[in-house]
Amino acid sequence: MNQSDLIDDFEALTKRMEMELERDSRFAPSLFWKDLTRKNLAMLRADGIANFKRSLSQNYFNWIVDRKSSVYRNVRSQWLRRPTLRPWRTRIEGKATIRFTNMAQPKTLTRDELNDYRLMVGYMWDVMLRLDAAGLHRTLAEPEIGNPIRTVQSGKRISQDLAHSIIAANAVLEALGANTSPPRIAEIGAGSGRLAYVFAATRNAAPYCIFDIPPALCVSQWYISNVLPDRRIFQFRPFDRFEDVAEEIANADVAFFSANQITKFPPGYFDVVLSISTLPEMSRSQVDLYLNLFQSLSRRIIFLKQ
Repeated sequence: MNQSDLIDDFEALTKRMEMELERDSRFAPSLFWKDLTRKNLAMLRADGIANFKRSLSQNYFNWIVDRKSSVYRNVRSQWLRRPTLRPWRTRIEGKATIRFTNMAQPKTLTRDELNDYRLMVGYMWDVMLRLDAAGLHRTLAEPEIGNPIRTVQSGKRISQDLAHSIIAANAVLEALGANTSPPRIAEIGAGSGRLAYVFAATRNAAPYCIFDIPPALCVSQWYISNVLPDRRIFQFRPFDRFEDVAEEIANADVAFFSANQITKFPPGYFDVVLSISTLPEMSRSQVDLYLNLFQSLSRRIIFLKQ
């Protein structure tokens, strides 16, 4: 399938997801996300979904920083508690051209910007190594799909996305405790699906259910389907009764739903309900709605990072 056809299919899927969301106005995207959705779709048309890690990912908890930024300083201060030489051995292969929502044209990072980015990712990866009690990093590397900035340490592709996701996964697994079967996990607002990738790739969830709005839901479904082609995927589709799809969901590794479809699930269905960097972008009534749903749907853990 050529790039034009892929984007056409992507936009058609986005419209189907938007139609499903309209069935329950409580889950309508905020003005913030309506504006960002328009910008994200424009970025996809310009560069294609195959390059989303050079565009959309900058809106999903992934940063291009300089050493004066608070993100850089915070990560470096954590690294300095137990510093190693590993960040200085990190390298970037090739150029890094990024598209931001507030720029009309893509930006190619300068040598100094690349160096700051390289060190920040190196610091973040080092911090993650100290916190990865589950040893997830041993079998994971940043996937090539999505065309990330090629950041390499000791022959392995690394990224801040993967480091953040491994840290979050460890926090969830520690809270669950040892000797438990793979938990049922619901994530609200999964971005590109970076955390779902960690859980599904290491088979630490069964199933991992993503609830989101387009185009993020489209991106995560495309990404997980391509990066883990051997996993069983329940793709987004409208349904009226949970009973009609319950068995198929239970047998999936990863499942995708529009945000409003979370109300179809029975109380206590999930072991874990988690959400990262979503609530501040909602209206107060939506925050209350989601927090009530989290308490109803999770029988063990609610994990919030806001």
